[in-house]
Amino acid sequence: MRMEHSIDPAMLHNRRVRVLVVGAGGTGSAVAMGLPYLDQAMRAWGHNGLDVWLMDADTVTQTNCVRQPFSISDIGLNKATVLINRINLFWGTSWIAMPFHLTRRVQAGDVHPDIVIGCVDSREARATIEEALRTNLTRTTYWLDLGNNASSGQYVLGQPLN
Repeated sequence: MRMEHSIDPAMLHNRRVRVLVVGAGGTGSAVAMGLPYLDQAMRAWGHNGLDVWLMDADTVTQTNCVRQPFSISDIGLNKATVLINRINLFWGTSWIAMPFHLTRRVQAGDVHPDIVIGCVDSREARATIEEALRTNLTRTTYWLDLGNNASSGQYVLGQPLN
């Protein structure tokens, strides 16, 4: 059986692609810090690039400084805020930190992402993202779910309303 997929035409128009990254820990921080390279490549090819929101309510702890891109001076600060400030300062972007958890009750304001990248570490958090995609984030075209443990990992890319 042959399957074909076409990118939603709205994402190909001359507007910025909106990306919401949920989680700013080990996986989320790596994803967030890689997105500026995609943004730059898109701009080099004449696209308007990315608008990114990074959402996480967690604060940096000493343990995070071992395998995540945080330092001792970041301890006690919000992870999303630290990372977005660094990215904006270095790359000249104006991306947005959302220093709270996504919940079934919390709407992401005027954020209507084309792509949601879930970088969370529990089934409950994944269920919350799925619920938000069905209720508040219904304009989302793609959901990329990333996860890992000490010896393995997985990724699932799908269209939440398809």
